[in-house]
Amino acid sequence: MKRSILLFAALAIGTTAVATADGGFCGSQTTVTLFGGQTIDTGTVTIANDASNLTITYTTNDPWLITAVHLAVADSLAGIPQNKNDNPIPGHFPINSTFNPPVTTITYTIPLGNFTPGETIYIGAQAEVQAPSGQGGSQTAWGFGPRFGGHNWATYITYQVQDCISPV
Repeated sequence: MKRSILLFAALAIGTTAVATADGGFCGSQTTVTLFGGQTIDTGTVTIANDASNLTITYTTNDPWLITAVHLAVADSLAGIPQNKNDNPIPGHFPINSTFNPPVTTITYTIPLGNFTPGETIYIGAQAEVQAPSGQGGSQTAWGFGPRFGGHNWATYITYQVQDCISPV
């Protein structure tokens, strides 16, 4: 049975990350550019895990601010909400957050549940970002990766769950 979308139990915790007993994440983290309007570098999306949780952090570059986030994590690309044309539907993603006032960083901590070390997971990380007029205005932004199969420019991120084996 597919584990489709795990994020219903997600918990936004500001910029605090959950760490392993030694104070860090397992293995290596993945950081991708958060592209607004297809080509504007508005910030980053960073993914990491410890033994129990997946941590996804959105961070903007000055002068960009985050006004909304739509986030989905699944065990397959098909597990991310999409229409019949394979375009993602961010409004149907399990995490939908708005920020007033806007923020420059936000971290979501999601229980790993049935995701296991070595497994590739698929992440739809979308944000609404804004900058002052003349410096970019409002843009839709996506964490950089391959494009969904539809006709828009939306992209997804793949992440391999890291193993938390402690050195001997």
